[in-house]
Amino acid sequence: MAAPLQAVRRLLRSSGGLNPTFSRSAFTARKDDPNNPNWVKVGLSLGATAAIWMLIFKQHNEHLAEYERRKAEQGS
Repeated sequence: MAAPLQAVRRLLRSSGGLNPTFSRSAFTARKDDPNNPNWVKVGLSLGATAAIWMLIFKQHNEHLAEYERRKAEQGS
């Protein structure tokens, strides 16, 4: 029983790892240059932030109007 298990382990061990010299990463890691910002990322970040805040204020105003409507409905 131990012999087949050892054979399977040996097969898995020999075929398991990739040789790092033959594999290459699809992404390159480099430090950001603070003197040359990526303006596309900056614009997308600021635009997304502004859009989220606009949606939050819009939803808050809708909730406030609903609160005032229900409050007036209960008062009369």
